[in-house]
Amino acid sequence: MTPQQALARLQAQCSRSEMCSGQVRRRLQKWSAAQQQKGLPGFSQQQMEEIVALLIKERFVDDARFAGAYVRDKARFAGWGAVKIAYNLKGLGIAEYVVKEAIGENMESFAPDRLYDMLQKKWNGLKRGLTLQQKREKVLRFALGRGFQYGQIMDIIKDFK
Repeated sequence: MTPQQALARLQAQCSRSEMCSGQVRRRLQKWSAAQQQKGLPGFSQQQMEEIVALLIKERFVDDARFAGAYVRDKARFAGWGAVKIAYNLKGLGIAEYVVKEAIGENMESFAPDRLYDMLQKKWNGLKRGLTLQQKREKVLRFALGRGFQYGQIMDIIKDFK
């Protein structure tokens, strides 16, 4: 695969679904490694960076746009909190200031009433026979795993009986 073919392929993929620059870089590295295993020349680091820069220039890739969409989707559909979303975005190679901005712009996705509803549903779904403390611990672990902050969670579950 030539750099021009890789660019065309990435343009098509970015047209179908949102991608960040980190995902594009990983994909290029994967393709390069696959070519090298076949005995063909892979992409140089400079070629990969030129492809990424061209995709950014042509607005096929925009980390801020990707981060905003990622925050909205994960908060609405997966029920994730800001901590887990930020952690995953950083793992994708998104700059910290972009992550903070995307989370700040989408704070309505983290409304306390949504968290309350989620925790209430979890609370009601727990087995009977557990003590109040055991139930609170299970709900706390659940919410922390979803990426919500300890203080937010405790403010809600302190009133559960």
